[in-house]
Amino acid sequence: MNTRKLISIISLSSLLLVALASAACGSAPAATPAPFSMSATLDRYLSSLPDGWGTITPAALNEQLTTTRPFLVDVRETKEVADAGYIAGAINIPIRTFIQNLDKLPARDQPIVVTCGSGHRSALGMTALQLLGYTNVKSLAGGLGAWKTANLPVATGAPPAAKAGPAPEADKDLLAALDKYFSALPDGWGTLAPAALNEMLKTTQPFQLDVRETKEVAEGGFIAGATNIPIRTLVKNLDKLPPDQGAPVIVECSSGHRSAVVMMALNLLGYTNTRSLAGGFAAWTKAGLPASKP
Repeated sequence: MNTRKLISIISLSSLLLVALASAACGSAPAATPAPFSMSATLDRYLSSLPDGWGTITPAALNEQLTTTRPFLVDVRETKEVADAGYIAGAINIPIRTFIQNLDKLPARDQPIVVTCGSGHRSALGMTALQLLGYTNVKSLAGGLGAWKTANLPVATGAPPAAKAGPAPEADKDLLAALDKYFSALPDGWGTLAPAALNEMLKTTQPFQLDVRETKEVAEGGFIAGATNIPIRTLVKNLDKLPPDQGAPVIVECSSGHRSAVVMMALNLLGYTNTRSLAGGFAAWTKAGLPASKP
């Protein structure tokens, strides 16, 4: 075989190998995305919560409004806003329709402060937005009640109309789960007053879940019978909760903010009889109710 023929055979063989390799690569199946997992989603979220837990005090918000002017969204019912007033500039999206109105909010990297009456519903709204990828969202600690207690100005009349824009892209399963949860929220929003818990404990024993840090419990005391699972470790410790997801669970923290977040998380995981202690351990002790020490 002469040299020219040998070179031609080698060239053809090389081209054939390249073509076969390209065909093999082109026919490789696309990677299948991992199925949505609520448990994994909530574990990632809760385990990365920052110090301060995403709240902003009335004084800090009032100061911020003079400079950066965050976007304010009030998640109370329309009648509550009309009767009690609101923080100037806030738009009103009642919590049950919150997920259906994400197009009324700014881009996911813009500062947003969620407000309500006490800080409970705003904690739920904050949690939903953060789960959906909003990176600069806070909840007003104590809600409009704390804002008024601080003698800060309250607007009256109709709040500004919300302007629709593009809806954010998000995991459809997560969006559906959040919308289903919010749209079915009961009256009372899942809270339990300290006096009502105290009465309940005289006759029944719900599972009491204290989600404060261990050091907070050691230094401040706790409600007798509570099990301490810090909020960041909740999902990894679900085996410590009742196996029956319909069993009554009362979530406790210092102010009611973290307990609201955990109540929502447990509801999303299928726990159907979970409530948050309104005002937290601070409200319990303010009511003169007994506290235990480790």
